[in-house]
Amino acid sequence: MRCLLTSAALATLVASSADTAVRTERAADGTLRVMTFNIQHGIDGSNKYNLQRAIDVLAKIQPDIVGLQEVTRNHPYYNCDDQPAKISEGLEAATGRAWSVAYEQEWFTPNVECQQSGRGDGKETEGLAFLAPGPLGSTSMTPLPVSRIAFAVKLQQAGGLPVVVTHLASGKKNGDARQQEIEALVKWTQKLGAPQILMGDFSAKPSDLEIQPVLTMFRDAWQVALQAGKASGDEGTHGSNRIDYVFFRPEGLELTAIQTVDTAGWFTTAASDHKPLVATFRVKPHS
Repeated sequence: MRCLLTSAALATLVASSADTAVRTERAADGTLRVMTFNIQHGIDGSNKYNLQRAIDVLAKIQPDIVGLQEVTRNHPYYNCDDQPAKISEGLEAATGRAWSVAYEQEWFTPNVECQQSGRGDGKETEGLAFLAPGPLGSTSMTPLPVSRIAFAVKLQQAGGLPVVVTHLASGKKNGDARQQEIEALVKWTQKLGAPQILMGDFSAKPSDLEIQPVLTMFRDAWQVALQAGKASGDEGTHGSNRIDYVFFRPEGLELTAIQTVDTAGWFTTAASDHKPLVATFRVKPHS
């Protein structure tokens, strides 16, 4: 029996095969591409709800793991979408392979409008998510002050490497809250050992006092890459401010590149009010 492919399906198949080959090559030499992205609930640069744009960005970058912030479920303003599931499904459609997803709720409201209308399954929530084109591994979380959390996965494809994502309290008036959050975060991540990657939206600039305790245990990937001539893109991740980070504990990890991605250059408008930050590491074999 003949099987006929449309040109669109054939293009997807070819792209998927090429992407798989690239990922296989990366895995073979121990390369790991990680990404952090605050998707702003799926609101794009024109202030419209457009979750597909965030999916398009992820499909184009093809990270080995991504940590997302401002991910919602059962929110009436965002079409009652189960955003973690919808992103995973969209990536499978775009790349031709299944993407694992893990979601951890930060907060909820009593709003059950989506559930009552038959378009959701519970209360309105916001949280953090991991996605990967393969198995993720075991996850854990810890609560932080001001209703924030840190979410961790022991990434299976990297030998159980701990990868942590977080989103700290925003606003100039919340410096004290962020300081408390970072104190708790550093204490918790210390227990996860090294090597380790910590990333997310820290709502603080590199010069802010509250961010300094992180640097007692982690290295700032952007700063390390910048000094080595391996950083590309604009420094600012939220307007002109650098508040999104990839930090790493260098034992067993070699940083090879980092990039901020101007999604407005890919589409007619940006995918979010934050730029994705993508770092590439070489995971050194255990001695």
